[in-house]
Amino acid sequence: MISEFNKKELDKITGTIIGHFKKKEAEINDLNVFPVPDGDTGTNMLLTLKSIKDELSKLKSLKIKSICEKISFGALMGARGNSGVILSQIIRGFFDIIIKKDDFDIDILREALRSSRELAYSSVQNPTEGTMLTTIKDIHIYVDEHAGKKDNIGLIELLDGIINETEKSVERTTFLLPVLKQADVVDAGAQGILDILIGARKAIAEIKSANGSMDSKIAKGKNRKVSGKIKVEGSEKEFTGSGGPADPGNPGENIPRSMSSLEEVKKGFDIKFAYCTELLIKGNGMNIEKLREKIETYGDSTLVVGNQNMIKIHVHTNQPNKVLQRALREGTIHDIQINNMKDQRDENLAGKETGLEAEEKAVKRTLIAVVTGEGLENIFKSIGVDVLIGGGQSMNPSTYDILKAVNSVDNGEIIIFPNNKNIILTAMQAKKIVKGKTMTVIPSRTIPEGINAILNYNPASGMEENVSNMENSMKKSKSGEITIAVRDAKLHVGKIRKGEFIGLYNGDVRIVSDNIVDAVTDLIRDMLEGSEEVVTFYLGDEEKPEDTEKIKKKLNEYFPKIDIEIHKGGQPLYPYILSIE
Repeated sequence: MISEFNKKELDKITGTIIGHFKKKEAEINDLNVFPVPDGDTGTNMLLTLKSIKDELSKLKSLKIKSICEKISFGALMGARGNSGVILSQIIRGFFDIIIKKDDFDIDILREALRSSRELAYSSVQNPTEGTMLTTIKDIHIYVDEHAGKKDNIGLIELLDGIINETEKSVERTTFLLPVLKQADVVDAGAQGILDILIGARKAIAEIKSANGSMDSKIAKGKNRKVSGKIKVEGSEKEFTGSGGPADPGNPGENIPRSMSSLEEVKKGFDIKFAYCTELLIKGNGMNIEKLREKIETYGDSTLVVGNQNMIKIHVHTNQPNKVLQRALREGTIHDIQINNMKDQRDENLAGKETGLEAEEKAVKRTLIAVVTGEGLENIFKSIGVDVLIGGGQSMNPSTYDILKAVNSVDNGEIIIFPNNKNIILTAMQAKKIVKGKTMTVIPSRTIPEGINAILNYNPASGMEENVSNMENSMKKSKSGEITIAVRDAKLHVGKIRKGEFIGLYNGDVRIVSDNIVDAVTDLIRDMLEGSEEVVTFYLGDEEKPEDTEKIKKKLNEYFPKIDIEIHKGGQPLYPYILSIE
């Protein structure tokens, strides 16, 4: 087995695979029977491949194990859409095995393909035959049953056999999935797998022709065959070989026989869940199974993959805000993409651009938020804010500060989140005098309102729709704040003495106490109505860990069904900011 590549060979392999796939991207996209952004299978798979190449370019060591790690990581980071995420799991499953081995033979190849197959099937909410899942299964079955018949087999010869079997598998998808048969096409994801293999074969053949370094023989191994059962979600399921007529034709040329049939199928699609929602979560000790169970309740086409430190989510849902809010409980969220599939279907059928071309030409907006505290700054960045303005209670930014931030970006459309009732008028004043840009102020009065509004922002939607969604989300928001009285006062809640703790609910004073633990628990009791599920805390720079532990203990005692989430906020003056959902 080759223990180390040279950079030239590695670049040649990735470049040839991507170059070949790029030529096939449009054909693969056209195979989709589901005409929405998530359905751009060719584009989604190409983005995954490009992400792998980008990660490999950062390599300092060209040892096989380092390459395997970068390939798996790059695939997960770049995965987009159903096809991209499933491809990332196929790749990860394969290299999870290779990275553990010091040698390579047919037995190890069987084991790696089995791992690919298991991880791909287990990542899908409802595995369906006649898709790219079927193709990776068929490849595994072929290698398991046929590839080990010779004592040694050349890499090119092995790939030729796998490609030949993959062509047959791709053709069979038409007869396994009724919607494909109706449209008279093959599965786009399966076709994508075939084109990746053809690209790999071309790359290896070119390297072999140049210097013979890839002209290696693969040993038979001990010919340990495995059963046709694979583990899916902790159980074993039997997936037998796919039947049906097959005519492999020319490699990579499996295109639809009837485009008119395909268009009719596209027009007939009923989209139950409108928003294709994708994001990446980074955290520590995340429970992927528990998270997957919850995300699956929000829609369909659910994929939740990764590990305890990094999770990729893909789901079709009517509640993208709930998906983002649940994800935020696990850690910081990144690379958020939300597409309205109904709009994109209509545009697609009307002949408008979709996929990367439309994305590149879309209106670019900049999100600006007023926030202070390192933890809160990181949270706002993770949910999509582009520019941060320092400020908050007792540190209100000036009109000049806001204009300076607005003028620091090139985009013509600006959305600003003041996150404090005392900053809203200043932001509105900046809006009146800004030149050459369109500025929208979302009147968020608190940090939780701002977070909730941003989680309801959809870059693929128009400004009017976004403003309506964000403002409606703020109306439903429940924000709590704990601060310390700076002077004596008399309000509707009674006398307040300097130094006492004040609890505010959506900006109104509700609780006064000389004990911070009681102030927090009493405020939460006042805010709860009975149907809430989660209390999220943002801890200030004056928060004391012992107080937080006492609060958690009391809440668990009083409200055992409520989940508690805690984030470091780092904000001054407010030991606790909280939201209730």
